[in-house]
Amino acid sequence: MALPVSVQPSQDWDGNDGPWSTFACRVGTPPQTVRVLASTAVPETWVVSTGGCIATDPADCPDSRGVVFSPNASSTWDNVGNFALDVEKNLRNYSSNWDNGNYGFDTLSFGYLGSGGPTVETSVIAGLNTKDFYLGSIGLSSQPLNFTATDNPAPSLLGNLKTRNQIPSLSYGYSAGAPYRLKKVLGSLTLGGYDASRRPPNDTIAPFTLGDDISRDLLIGLQSIEYSDARTTGRRLLSEGILTFIDSTVPHIWLPLEACRAFESVFGLTYDNTTDLYLVNSTLHDTLSQENASISFVLGNRVQGGETVNITFPYASFDLQVSSPIVPEPTRYFPLRRADNETQYTLGRTFLQESYLTVDYERSRFSVHQATFEDGAVPNLIPINSPTGPSSDAGTSNRGSDGFSRGALAGTVAGAVTLCFLTIGALCLLFWKRRRRSRVQAGSEQVGVKEAETASGGSTSIIGGELNNEFGDGQYRPPEVEGSPGSRGKLVEAEGNHGGIEMEGTDGGAELHGSGGVAEMEAKGPTAELDAVHVYELPAGEVKAKIPRSESGQERIRIARLARPRKKEQRTE
Repeated sequence: MALPVSVQPSQDWDGNDGPWSTFACRVGTPPQTVRVLASTAVPETWVVSTGGCIATDPADCPDSRGVVFSPNASSTWDNVGNFALDVEKNLRNYSSNWDNGNYGFDTLSFGYLGSGGPTVETSVIAGLNTKDFYLGSIGLSSQPLNFTATDNPAPSLLGNLKTRNQIPSLSYGYSAGAPYRLKKVLGSLTLGGYDASRRPPNDTIAPFTLGDDISRDLLIGLQSIEYSDARTTGRRLLSEGILTFIDSTVPHIWLPLEACRAFESVFGLTYDNTTDLYLVNSTLHDTLSQENASISFVLGNRVQGGETVNITFPYASFDLQVSSPIVPEPTRYFPLRRADNETQYTLGRTFLQESYLTVDYERSRFSVHQATFEDGAVPNLIPINSPTGPSSDAGTSNRGSDGFSRGALAGTVAGAVTLCFLTIGALCLLFWKRRRRSRVQAGSEQVGVKEAETASGGSTSIIGGELNNEFGDGQYRPPEVEGSPGSRGKLVEAEGNHGGIEMEGTDGGAELHGSGGVAEMEAKGPTAELDAVHVYELPAGEVKAKIPRSESGQERIRIARLARPRKKEQRTE
């Protein structure tokens, strides 16, 4: 059984809109070490390419961008071509035609040399020349990529790792890190599981379901935003709930204009039309630091109602710095952006400083927790096992109650279904034998009568030397049982030519139809919900099963479908 992988932080704080905790990766042959972020929206790995720093840029440009990767210096680089990055097209400042990537395949390793991190050969790499995305990123989406210049989709990074049995499932846990906490808490990224030391123990938060739009799958209901300080408690900054997208590719939080106005009022913010940002001068910064206000985000699976989770942010989490090329000199800013419409509502990297995100693509669910910060905490990696594979002791003994693994429950349900099926079969067989015995006894009496009639001059015949059975063809027909207890959404069938017996129940019902019919048991009960769902990963991409919830909170069955690959539009310089 594969174990989860912890991606080693670079120990540096990078970026021109942060600072942000980055992760160390090695790309190419010989390996070139780069520092990158984590993107919850893209499936491939981004690195800054040689065109990302030009002659007019400052001398420290390569290092400030996490070190530039040179494809020409790698003997294993397999160039595919220039393609659109195809992300954040709905957001201002990220929709330029220049946002392309030089795509290819190369060897990717996690961590610094000697760290023991896994290596993925023929991994999809995109070289960035644009400055809209200042740093590269490790792609965490599970969707495959479809290049228009090739026939077959390329697997995502997670898909590649799982196919090679380097992680147990298409899943991850991530928190961006917080430089204002303790001694600068670094980011945490776990592939194939999560780090239990970075979220509350025994957390009972129910997981949320992924959205159907693969470009905005981490969709969550932001039900309210509340402001509190020494004088005010629970002042609402959001008039009504909205659906918003969790996306660590960008740093900002994009909210409706009305909510931004409320933020302006309580924090004393001023909008700068030139940069499209809320810039903060030193006087305002000192005032806000002394007030030490906090903001609480109330999140749910829908825009209102249902189970919710509160994530609280201190002002320090919004105290960021923007620099060149956005502004000439480093300047403090508040990472809030005015959204033009609902497609722009986004919770960016700022949100993930104080929250821990766990995503399980194979079960189409994710959870958000308040991040914990404990000095000297030892990482506790918990695997999220694939529903298509056996669970391990390590994967079940220390799990939280987020519902990502319920192998024991699924086994119990399967056993109960099997026992129920065998019991019904036994009852049918007993019924058939009793009926046959009574017919044989009745036939014997009739034979005696006919013999008496024959002796007295009457006549009779017995077909084939045997009594007619209930079908009238004189043939013995034993009951037939086919199949085995089915998985969720499948039928368990018992075929036979015996008479009709029906047993009905409120949880899906078990029916046995005779006269050549099919006996069916349908697993509709809400308890058969996880390990019985089969999700298959094909070479061309990943397959995931959607398990949406009904209004009552119970999960409905949906047939697993092939994940649609992200199409990459080829472009020329």
